[in-house]
Amino acid sequence: MNQKRPIIVFAGPSLDPCGLPDGLEAELRHPAAQGDLVETVRQHGTCVIALIDGLFQGVPAVRHKEILWAIDRGAIVFGAASMGALRAAELASFGMHGRGLIYRWLRRYPLLPDDAVAVLHAPPELGAAALTEALVDLRRKFKQAVRKRVISRDTATELTQIAQNLHYGKRTLANILADATTRDADDLARKLNGLKHSQKAEDANFLLQELRDRQEKNDWPEAEPVQQFVCTDAFLKDLTDAGFSLDTLDVHW
Repeated sequence: MNQKRPIIVFAGPSLDPCGLPDGLEAELRHPAAQGDLVETVRQHGTCVIALIDGLFQGVPAVRHKEILWAIDRGAIVFGAASMGALRAAELASFGMHGRGLIYRWLRRYPLLPDDAVAVLHAPPELGAAALTEALVDLRRKFKQAVRKRVISRDTATELTQIAQNLHYGKRTLANILADATTRDADDLARKLNGLKHSQKAEDANFLLQELRDRQEKNDWPEAEPVQQFVCTDAFLKDLTDAGFSLDTLDVHW
């Protein structure tokens, strides 16, 4: 029988407005930045980490090496929806567990741009609400609009192309329609805004529901790293840059 593990969730704009699903006993933290997973393992040891959202602009992002270090220390690390899906797709062969459609999409097309899941969002202190829309969600919205006959396939192709060409920080439906050839942007905006589907939120909730079920059964995948962790000078510099004292961490050379 596996021991009971604490669950730490790093999430922000991708999380469903309802928050954590009922029945899941977990600590919800702000989107992760460099060093946050190291600090989590330092505090909780062999815990379960759900990486959903991460910071990347203005502060260093979660490093791949710290995820590998966390796995080597016995933590079980899942990823989905946004930064978590990116890191899980990149580290699936090294023991990180990815979940959801976006993760599978990134695994299938590894050269896709990282900004496909990126959004501009409010500071964590203000709730980290999304201020723009992710390209993955816009693509799903336009496909849904075609199925519901709100727009034609040609219009969906045009809107998707405009969205791809915009910087993620300006990727809003209003900015996309401003560059489109449609004659009635206001009416189209009203119809598209009525389509509320978010793949990022769906994938995040999918992962959290799995964690709830696993927690109830105390049933977790093996936490063994696929390969032996190798400490590097770059990893040690990342740790010191993140404010850690190497004397207080279990770092093997």
